[in-house]
Amino acid sequence: MLSDIKLFGEAVRRGLGVEVRCGCGKTATFRASDFRETIGPGEAIEDRTWRCSWCGERARSVRYTALDRNDREGLAQWRKPGG
Repeated sequence: MLSDIKLFGEAVRRGLGVEVRCGCGKTATFRASDFRETIGPGEAIEDRTWRCSWCGERARSVRYTALDRNDREGLAQWRKPGG
């Protein structure tokens, strides 16, 4: 069950995505593995501050989500800040 996953390392091992929702109505889904260099395996994604890439406001919610293996082209691309 996705709601049982608390630690980032487990989400990466399971090949999950991170879904970020903003109050402006935008939703972005990233591969959890994209954040391996930024988030430690023992961390919880809820403890991080997530911002909307469209409006810049703090995201309303962040959660793990299963990735549809047939629609991976629809994933948002994340780039490390300053890189």
